[in-house]
Amino acid sequence: MIKTEKHLRLKTGTGRTVRVVREHYLRDDVSCNSRLCMAECRNEGPGLLPKDVTHYVVPDCQVTRDYLEILEFPEIRGVLFTGTVVHSMQHQAGRRAHNRLRNLLRDPRQECAVFANEFQQYAYCPREQGETLEKWQSRSTYKAAEWYYNHLAGQIPVVVLSEDPQIQEEYGPMTPGVFVVNMGEYLNNFWPDLQAAHDIYESLVAGLQEKGKSTGGSKEYIDYLPVEVVEAGIKSGRYLRGNLQVNKHRAQQEAFVRMSSSSGGKDVELHTDVIVVGTALRNRAVHGDTVAVELLPRSEWKGRSTAITDNTEGVSSETEEESKSVMPTGKVVAVMQRSWRDYVCSFAEDEETQGQKKNPGKVLVIPYDYRIPKIRISTRQADQLKDHRIVVRIDSWEADSQYPNGHFVRSLGPSGDLETETAALLVENSISVAPFSEGQVKELPTNTEESPWVMQPEEVARRRDLRHTHLIFSIDPVGCEDVDDTLSIRKLPNGHLELGVHIADVTYFVRPNSLTDLEAKARATTVYLADRRYDMLPSILSADLCSLLGSVDRYAMSVLWELDNKYEVLDVWYGRTIIRSAYKMFYEAAQAVHDRKPEEELIQSIPELQELDTDTARNRLEQICWAVDSLMDIADHLRAGRLREGGLELEGVEVQVQLGDSKEIEKLVPKQVSYLH
Repeated sequence: MIKTEKHLRLKTGTGRTVRVVREHYLRDDVSCNSRLCMAECRNEGPGLLPKDVTHYVVPDCQVTRDYLEILEFPEIRGVLFTGTVVHSMQHQAGRRAHNRLRNLLRDPRQECAVFANEFQQYAYCPREQGETLEKWQSRSTYKAAEWYYNHLAGQIPVVVLSEDPQIQEEYGPMTPGVFVVNMGEYLNNFWPDLQAAHDIYESLVAGLQEKGKSTGGSKEYIDYLPVEVVEAGIKSGRYLRGNLQVNKHRAQQEAFVRMSSSSGGKDVELHTDVIVVGTALRNRAVHGDTVAVELLPRSEWKGRSTAITDNTEGVSSETEEESKSVMPTGKVVAVMQRSWRDYVCSFAEDEETQGQKKNPGKVLVIPYDYRIPKIRISTRQADQLKDHRIVVRIDSWEADSQYPNGHFVRSLGPSGDLETETAALLVENSISVAPFSEGQVKELPTNTEESPWVMQPEEVARRRDLRHTHLIFSIDPVGCEDVDDTLSIRKLPNGHLELGVHIADVTYFVRPNSLTDLEAKARATTVYLADRRYDMLPSILSADLCSLLGSVDRYAMSVLWELDNKYEVLDVWYGRTIIRSAYKMFYEAAQAVHDRKPEEELIQSIPELQELDTDTARNRLEQICWAVDSLMDIADHLRAGRLREGGLELEGVEVQVQLGDSKEIEKLVPKQVSYLH
């Protein structure tokens, strides 16, 4: 280990710049985090570079800052971020960009890694006297890439991404096997068929060029206060911190700031939201942003509007109406944290509204969500996409711009098309519906005729076997494909009842922090639409191995309660089990059993009884009738006890959408709720 010194210039809370000297230690055993390593580095954890790629990519600070969105593509694997780049993103790119980079590095599905080059003895570059920060960062990045290539014994080429022509000219021919190119050349040479990345690259380049131009005009909005001033103001109570919520009925005129627990305002007692009137006082804040607001004088406080506005194209069509209760008003002085996401937009109908006459190549798009302002983007595809819904991301909103600047991401399709509108709803609600990756599918077992899935004897020995001792069945809506839970009930030798609930044991197949586990965390739930569903887990699990289908053995997590004659709980058991569901019933069939419909009708409503002879079917039906009646009695007892203790039952009408052959809506049918529900 070698001890050195690092000289830093830091800004204090009062805005002064001070020079700080810190100890800096270098060592030769810093992990490289590559699966190709032959030097026995201590490479542990999921954040390792893969070995099945054609090259590794090392972006410099500028490329990471400007084109991180492209590096997030799942197709681009094997990206190595140096510690210099990570440090630059933290201190120069802002919190939002740094958090995106952190999330990218934490996601093993992306197969990218960090290399702590500033602590590696042979990869570290001390900053030279008079050297600019940008020059030192570029030199450090190339030095790290060169060390990496030599450390891996030249097994794989390394591509350094830099937008600086001088860096490309100086370092490009220096080391065989280490190439220096810009992002455009990299996409053209390595990913010529990844059209989505090329489209985003063109949009980002246009946005960066526009950002670099100085308008020289007057400012539309006031500048934000410095961070240290805002933080001090929040502590003193001058400013308040909260979340901006735009009134969807009066998006151009009215927004509210909901105070957070750390909002400040020690000398101000606020029990309501703060109204922000008009876009000028909103000061470039977008719906969902965390902002700092300054209260206006009490003479300018006003009541909340009670009128509804027609927000089409942002035009108001109502007369001003205010509630009698006066609320505090304020103005946004700083945005503490942006909440920008992907926005579904469409093009304005007339060219003048788009702004093409004033700014050729720049167009205004109108977000699907009326609470979001129009966004100015640069695109060459405006004529081809004028009738399409597109996805747009906001890049910046400068004080001299009336609208935020963004870039085109992708087209969803023609407006009004079913697939387009479905995709728009999914994007607006941040629902991921991408297909499961090959790596995720490889983690899971198969269950085909050629390769059937079988239970492992050692796992069977660890579980409680309920297949031959319990009557287990499921009750689900008609058309249900995945059976997540089943019920059981039986009479014990001592006369008590044993009630059981059995849930599919997904944890056996999905290991913690595996690719499938991480994908399930990101999706959070299975999404059901009127004509389709998007699973949280691959279908081999959700519709097969983790679906408690009838007459097949499945792993389960079970809870068994022992109940006395008054249905009071005497004992409870939790554990892993093996079950075999005997019947897959629908709500209507279970209700018919409880209502004692004719025997023939009941047998026809339960498929498992139809294949049996008459006597056996009748005996099985008697068991089912006793089980359903017992479960209904227990449910009635629990419901009555809950209501006695002040429980509240909320009922709503669930509507079922019936679609035609071409998937147009034919009718909306309210679902009939039976007592068994």
